[in-house]
Amino acid sequence: MTENIVDLESAKAQQRGKRRVCPTCGAPSEAKYQPFCSVRCCQLDLGHWLNEDYRVPVTDFDDMSEVLLEDKS
Repeated sequence: MTENIVDLESAKAQQRGKRRVCPTCGAPSEAKYQPFCSVRCCQLDLGHWLNEDYRVPVTDFDDMSEVLLEDKS
């Protein structure tokens, strides 16, 4: 059990040591604006979501029932 705690602590330390980059511009991210580097990049990303530039794929339930029926045949 103590081995797991030590491994978890070392993993957390490695994550803190890594410098992540801003997904918008590629600059090093700042802790205050994680995962972005500035307020500007946060707002740009929000604008992309609000303009529906980013979309999460959705599967309709009707399509799923057809797929399940085809698998059983």
